[in-house]
Amino acid sequence: MSQTVESTQDELTRRHRAAVRVVSAVFMLTLALVALALAVVPRLSLNSGPIVANTLLFTIFFLAVGSIIFRRTKFSSMRLQDIAAVRGASGLLDTLQWTTVYVALAGGVIALLGFLFAVMTGERFNVFYPAVIAVAVLFYCYPRRAAWQSVVNALAEMPGDAGRAAKGTIA
Repeated sequence: MSQTVESTQDELTRRHRAAVRVVSAVFMLTLALVALALAVVPRLSLNSGPIVANTLLFTIFFLAVGSIIFRRTKFSSMRLQDIAAVRGASGLLDTLQWTTVYVALAGGVIALLGFLFAVMTGERFNVFYPAVIAVAVLFYCYPRRAAWQSVVNALAEMPGDAGRAAKGTIA
């Protein structure tokens, strides 16, 4: 029994660390794109029409709202209980990790679209609005280890099959 608990803790540590690395890398990409926009946009402007630029802003907004809804849906308690019952602690940690990665990648796409928005408008300071949205999405999806630990512990203490699956005692 203690071996499965140690194994679950090791997997939790490994998956959490991987998710944190992805979120941190996307955050660094966002900062690099802001710096690049501030340096390059005055010389590289496309001066496209306002309709295309505003469409990019709406796309950024819907990506941000969609990523928040996606994360809330994937992390709903009933869904996590079902995953723990069917796939165990490993499946639960897999879901936590990949949902975090997907939302972080959406934040990266927002940052890229923000850079494109700044290039299309020719105004280098236009990169700040989408960058703030991207950083907000990244902070929202940042994986807190204590939260992951409490989810695994709560589902492991459940009575019945879901609890045994989260503990790793059901194949």
